[in-house]
Amino acid sequence: MQGKKPGGSSGGGRSGELQGDEAQRNKKKKKKVSCFSNIKIFLVSECALMLAQGTVGAYLVSVLTTLERRFNLQSADVGVIASSFEIGNLALILFVSYFGARGHRPRLIGCGGIVMALGALLSALPEFLTHQYKYEAGEIRWGAEGRDVCAANGSGGGEGPDPDLICRNRTATNMMYLLLIGAQVLLGIGATPVQPLGVSYIDDHVRRKDSSLYIGILFTMLVFGPACGFILGSFCTKIYVDAVFIDTSNLDITPDDPRWIGAWWGGFLLCGALLFFSSLLMFGFPQSLPPHSDPAMESEQAMLPEREYERPKPSNGVLRHPLEPDSSASCFQQLRVIPKVTKHLLSNPVFTCIILAACMEIAVVAGFAAFLGKYLEQQFNLTTSSANQLLGESITP
Repeated sequence: MQGKKPGGSSGGGRSGELQGDEAQRNKKKKKKVSCFSNIKIFLVSECALMLAQGTVGAYLVSVLTTLERRFNLQSADVGVIASSFEIGNLALILFVSYFGARGHRPRLIGCGGIVMALGALLSALPEFLTHQYKYEAGEIRWGAEGRDVCAANGSGGGEGPDPDLICRNRTATNMMYLLLIGAQVLLGIGATPVQPLGVSYIDDHVRRKDSSLYIGILFTMLVFGPACGFILGSFCTKIYVDAVFIDTSNLDITPDDPRWIGAWWGGFLLCGALLFFSSLLMFGFPQSLPPHSDPAMESEQAMLPEREYERPKPSNGVLRHPLEPDSSASCFQQLRVIPKVTKHLLSNPVFTCIILAACMEIAVVAGFAAFLGKYLEQQFNLTTSSANQLLGESITP
């Protein structure tokens, strides 16, 4: 009997040590939880990325008239540049939304943001590849007509500057025009995963009653983006286009002069930097966030009946659809399911009505938004900077 007591006490001591070690390991695990495992941090990162996306989109609209004068473009040309974003976005939105929902969504969003940053930087590149801007001395009246002097086979027609001065670099101008289109296509491709995958990631990791609040905050930032873009355009167009290359104190023109060309490229560089750094944060988030272990939430779970407490949703509605193929299916087999899933979604009358309403709203806004600044400049004799400032202030309310 006496020999058993030491053994029992040693066994109890060992078990106590094991429990103590396990408790310490659990504490270390809790301490090692990264800040990127919080859905609120993801919301902040997604808001920053969507704010930068909205800023660069509106900034392009704010400098369309400047691009038109700088590269001797017509309204149809700048319209193609503005619509190139939507072309790149529509080309991949369906595939990225469907296949990206199964992958690592934060990383896909980060990759999309980096592609957008590349597109923004490429948008500023034409200014550094072409010659410096040279304006005609004296008062010009031909520019108000908006005609292309290079389209008349080089004939000056009497009045106005020598067409050779404008048309000597027409080939290079065409290359700059194509580069601007390609940059906008890249911006559209990069924006493809940002909104759909970001919204689904938030919706899958918050309670249903909190989902509308998180998504509302997200789209609020998307609304502030255009206002920031127009304000940025107003600031950049006050700076001379070649201010970093020449001494602006020797200029005999001001921003009120119709020959003035603002530093349209500066905003694209700034937006590219914002897109790049906000995209880097996305690579720190896991594919799926761990369950939230907040003591306040646990007490709420204990008080609520099980049917009233809603755990985070495992995936979105499309992924739970029975038509989805297995992960072992080939890519071609998965592509064949997309029309069936799309048909299933469109069979929902509520979803279809919301989509149609959104299409009507976008069609109305997009029709005049791109040329509203030009209309204000010509109709009310405003400078580009003043028109952009007016648009930015009117969007905020």
